[in-house]
Amino acid sequence: MMRKSIFTMVRVGLLLILITGQKAMAAGVNLADTVKKLNPEVLQSVNTVLKACYTFDIDKVTDMYAPNAVVTDEQQPFSWNGQLAGVQWVNSVQKAVREFKIKDFTVIVKRIKIFRQTEELAYLIVPVEYTGTVNGDPFNEEGAFSFVFRIVSGKWLIKSQAWVPKNGL
Repeated sequence: MMRKSIFTMVRVGLLLILITGQKAMAAGVNLADTVKKLNPEVLQSVNTVLKACYTFDIDKVTDMYAPNAVVTDEQQPFSWNGQLAGVQWVNSVQKAVREFKIKDFTVIVKRIKIFRQTEELAYLIVPVEYTGTVNGDPFNEEGAFSFVFRIVSGKWLIKSQAWVPKNGL
């Protein structure tokens, strides 16, 4: 009985590997084409976007998003679309900071451990910690952004950006 159960688990595991492998190939991302070092332009864009979200500098993000970009976050309306999605998102962060009366608001970008990149696409998970004070008490929220970048007219642009708070994992 135990042997049959283990055999079934092995077959299911192999089937899952086969299915997920086919999906990766169908998406056009070949493991052999993956770049081993994160593109400095992509990293600079991430740092610029995350700094803009606590300095509220929308001018820094006006040309960083693809025409069909999607940004999602926990503030209403929860998603923004199009080339100005980043501008709208930064404005929503600023509004939330004002509403919650957060002082000394900053974002600490932590070490990026997960990324996949080809010559034209990049996917990365960026762990961050928001910090500040609310009514004199320390405030912090940890989580991560997932980013997808794509080369558009020779420039790395953000195709999607999504926030997930740590307590949501």
